Amino acid sequence: MEAGGLPGPRDTRVDHEPGPRRGDLGGTDPALWLARLRREFPRWGILHDPFAPAWIAVRGRAQMEVTRTAFELRDRLRSHSGRPDGSR
Repeated sequence: MEAGGLPGPRDTRVDHEPGPRRGDLGGTDPALWLARLRREFPRWGILHDPFAPAWIAVRGRAQMEVTRTAFELRDRLRSHSGRPDGSR
């Protein structure tokens, strides 16, 4: 408490964001999303660059997808063939 009995400012820093709950892949840990995407799309090579930030999927020499979020990458890979694993 500050002088005068009033509470101090709230801590609103995002670096103190709580971790993901069990089963919640919307959290901040990219390892969970990498594992899920690699399991769902085994024919794609999937990478995460936290400094860009970018989610990258590569298949063969001709197919490449780059997105800003894992959600967006998953949607794009699903749209390639309509099948969850990205196969044709």
